[in-house]
Amino acid sequence: MIKLSKLALISAIVLGGLYSTTVSVSANTVDGKADVEFLPADPTKPVDPTDPEDPDPKPVKPVDPEDPNPPVYPGGALRLNHIPTFQFGKNNIVSGDGNFKAYFETVIDDETNVKTKKASYVEVADETGSSKGWTVTVNSDGVFKSAKGNINAGITLTNASVRGILGMETKPEVAPTTQETIQIGYESLGNAEVMKADAGKGYNKWQVRWGHSDTAIKGDGEENRNPAVSLFVPKGQQVMADAKYTAKVVWTLQQGL
Repeated sequence: MIKLSKLALISAIVLGGLYSTTVSVSANTVDGKADVEFLPADPTKPVDPTDPEDPDPKPVKPVDPEDPNPPVYPGGALRLNHIPTFQFGKNNIVSGDGNFKAYFETVIDDETNVKTKKASYVEVADETGSSKGWTVTVNSDGVFKSAKGNINAGITLTNASVRGILGMETKPEVAPTTQETIQIGYESLGNAEVMKADAGKGYNKWQVRWGHSDTAIKGDGEENRNPAVSLFVPKGQQVMADAKYTAKVVWTLQQGL
């Protein structure tokens, strides 16, 4: 009986030890996934230009107070959001070569509805997701027409500045290129390259601006003019007073191949 009691006690001790043991279980890790797919922007998406000078660009509406028929923009995934209308205003006739500066553009802030003067600019949006790149060109025959006759003249753009907006400010490695000086019309017929993005570059939104409103100069009268946008009227032409001369300037955005 004593031996059996000892055996029963030993068994109870061993079993008690087994019941108190802690079991370690490894963490369960399972790899899941998330996915997304993108399509080009809506081909009917309207233009949405932004301020060309504000360090924190905001949506604006460029306006031409003298033109009831502003440019018609096709819109789309790859689009011109803005092109400049060059207004050289009223100037005194000169006998020799004439050089005249353009007005700054008028834009309206979308939020405040306040009008301000800004430098002439072109804005491109590439929301195609194709990475094909693109090129903007401009051309004009340089013939300024009026009801009293025509004259030949050329437009020169200088002091160009390219910048990315809405997250592209810190990505100079994918920026499009431009030329320091662009000549349109007169002795520079044909297409002039305005901005070019090679394949893999120029996606999202980019602007090229000529001059800055901080550099305004006075023209004939008291208007503020942009020294970076000039009109050259060569000598030897009959320029009529009280006549408004107008030339066609064509801007083209072409996707890369």
